[in-house]
Amino acid sequence: IFEKLFVAALLCVCSTQGKEMTEIEALGAQPTHCTYEYAFEMYGAHCAGRRLSKVPKLRGGIEILDFSDNKLQEITADTLSGYTSIKFLYLADNHIYLIEEDALTSFTDLQTLDLTNNVILELPNSIFSLPSLRKLYLRGNPIFYKNMNALTIVKPIKAPLELLDISDCKIRELPDWGYLPQLQTYNISHNPLASLNTHHFASMCNLNKVDLTESLNSLKLCGIRSTILWFQQKRIFFQLEDYSKLNTREFENCPVPKDDGSHNATYHQCKAEYLQVQSIRTSRRTWLTIGGGLAGFLVGFILLLYVMHRHNVRQTKTTAEKIKHATPADADRNASAVLLSDVA
Repeated sequence: IFEKLFVAALLCVCSTQGKEMTEIEALGAQPTHCTYEYAFEMYGAHCAGRRLSKVPKLRGGIEILDFSDNKLQEITADTLSGYTSIKFLYLADNHIYLIEEDALTSFTDLQTLDLTNNVILELPNSIFSLPSLRKLYLRGNPIFYKNMNALTIVKPIKAPLELLDISDCKIRELPDWGYLPQLQTYNISHNPLASLNTHHFASMCNLNKVDLTESLNSLKLCGIRSTILWFQQKRIFFQLEDYSKLNTREFENCPVPKDDGSHNATYHQCKAEYLQVQSIRTSRRTWLTIGGGLAGFLVGFILLLYVMHRHNVRQTKTTAEKIKHATPADADRNASAVLLSDVA
């Protein structure tokens, strides 16, 4: 009997404590509804820090969605299906572990995707095919922690990436992206890299900056000499937490591996692809300009014809009204009198 009473009392205390915790959480809870405002002349929804486990029903036509610092776990085809006009999507600091292959395929205008600090294990290849995606943030995800041989990235990557952040992803071997001709900023900091291959960067022919902070600690100085020289030759700024090691005699005395020409060949092939993309864009803009000009001319010409038609109709009506209400002249009266007398 005593044991039963003790267990009952314990359950009562636990339930009371749970209730008190719930009330405390409720007192400090953030609002659960999203707010709306304009930013950079775009309509956006702000849902950050609302402790939401799913995306609520939002207003249509939004171009910015900040859903960071919530409890979202999965992104399916239905999660954001009604908001394909989004250009900037911020999903950092959630609990996302799954993104379905077709979850974002209809987001053809998406320019920035921030998935920082989630638990994503596998990234769908469809993300790398988004036609407008320029900035992709993957920092703090265990995507590349598994065996790199099991990671399959469909190449060539069609997304016009200009910024790629894979920092703090526990990476030892950098993934093979293929050609990234438009990439300018590459963040691979805070990763325990086991190697730094020059060929990896040769396929990024417009690279301006590489962040290597806290990523070269386990590498020997002579193992990075070739890549550092490549950065210097191509005027790529590389960020380190400490540059003093590169100014030592040990680093200067490191033998430089002979380049068989493959790095430069890859680099020039990347440049050729970049120029081809730019040429297509220029041609597209030219045809759009010509098409817009022709459309404007046709609309103006049709309006001119319509105005002329209305003017002619108005003139015809005015002339008819004048004839109808006109007073007969003297000659007409005399002619009428003669005709009447002849008839008589």
